[in-house]
Amino acid sequence: MKRLRLTLFALVFGILGVALSVGRGYAQVPETIPYSFPGIESRALVWIAAQMHILFAAFILGAPIFVVISEWIGLRKRDPRYDRLAKEVTKVTAILYSMTALTGGLFILFLIGLYPTLTTFMVSHFFPVFAVAYPLLFILETLVLYLYWYTWDTLTGPKKGRHVAIGVLLNIVGLTTLVVIDAPTSFMNTPPHPIETATLWDSIYNYSWMPLNLHRTIGNITFGGFITGMIAAYMYMFSKTPEEKAYYDWMGFVGNLIGVGALLFLPLAGYILAAEFFEFDASIGPYMMADQLSMFFEMQGAMVGLIFTASNLYIWLSMKRISGIESLKILGIPSTAIVKVGFAVILLGNAIWMTPHGFSATQATATEALELPSDWGFLALMPAKNTAAGLIVFVTIINYIIYNRAIRRGTIQWGKIDFMSQFILIFLAFSAIWTMGLMGAVRSLVRKYFHVYILFPDYTPESYTPTLRHASILITAMTVAFFAIVSFAIWLSLRTGKAKES
Repeated sequence: MKRLRLTLFALVFGILGVALSVGRGYAQVPETIPYSFPGIESRALVWIAAQMHILFAAFILGAPIFVVISEWIGLRKRDPRYDRLAKEVTKVTAILYSMTALTGGLFILFLIGLYPTLTTFMVSHFFPVFAVAYPLLFILETLVLYLYWYTWDTLTGPKKGRHVAIGVLLNIVGLTTLVVIDAPTSFMNTPPHPIETATLWDSIYNYSWMPLNLHRTIGNITFGGFITGMIAAYMYMFSKTPEEKAYYDWMGFVGNLIGVGALLFLPLAGYILAAEFFEFDASIGPYMMADQLSMFFEMQGAMVGLIFTASNLYIWLSMKRISGIESLKILGIPSTAIVKVGFAVILLGNAIWMTPHGFSATQATATEALELPSDWGFLALMPAKNTAAGLIVFVTIINYIIYNRAIRRGTIQWGKIDFMSQFILIFLAFSAIWTMGLMGAVRSLVRKYFHVYILFPDYTPESYTPTLRHASILITAMTVAFFAIVSFAIWLSLRTGKAKES
């Protein structure tokens, strides 16, 4: 196993080294002939490789944040459940880490072979980032991750604080890696002007760099929380003893709590990122919200609404296994009734959030659009959208406060939760992955007909805005593939754990 990891490690960085050297070589060639695969668009191949890499990277960057927090809480409270949760999630993270490197290497190879001129342009602007900073950070993160994992059973007792410190270092390196690689990513959307006099720092610290860092950090924590809930759901389904079911029931509760807690801040981070796009170029706003990408945002509103609805349904099912809460009332209203009403409010808020001024297909003309009646037009305005989003978040917070009061007031029976709740945890993970893929597509497509907005036009036949149907098929296929790989990693973790016990 160790030899395999070392081989993969050497292979990936060998590929990176070749990629960078080839990229520099292309800069000396007047014309380059990009490769093309028969039967599939080059953009689709790059899209798939990039999105799969982002999904794996999001998990291995997001999961360690709450893993270390969980380990620290377990140390402070002397509760072994938190330490076990942290260890099991880290085990899956270590298994999936090689997939992050492999998909990243594949993404770079596709860029070089399919878009050599674009690769040369990006490498020439960010050579210190691609050739020095990112590889060094990646190597350091790899070393710290495996140090964190392999010292788990040795740095215990009085040495446990040292292990937590290694975890903190892992998160510092991981977040630094995220911030560094976000520089060229955000540059493609909001490059500095004029580019001829821009320094490397100008290209890094562009309009959308910090908002993208904020959005991705919160998104990764949300993503990691829901994946943890999915891990717990799988483990719960395979558990055979009451003790195991009780533990994984608790683990699913913690994962969902973290996922939803971070999700509450995600719309605000998205607004901040969108505002920077507006500030950079006012034409991007209508293009996103009222033109070619409007139906993508309709789907985003529906998915986010489903996530909030499913999370509140999980709260309801969790409250059903708490005894002694019959007398719990808020302003004289039974707490269970408040949670039920919350479902209706969230559905109404989501309906308002996703109501546009008009409905049209992605490539439809203005005469083919269906508009709201004039009396209902206010539902498409931003005040209504902001009110609806705030209402959804507010109701979810209230429900969680009621849930926590119910846990303290009553007696929770871990392991006795309705079995349907485990499918809800899996659905939440699937929805989070799918929504991440959708919004990643939107962030790329706002560049319109440019590889790098305004600076580097896209003259290929693939330079068009895909329909929501076309994008949804690709996003669903990538989500299913990612789900299958993560499920295999969870199964492998479960199998090796049982082998050690026997």
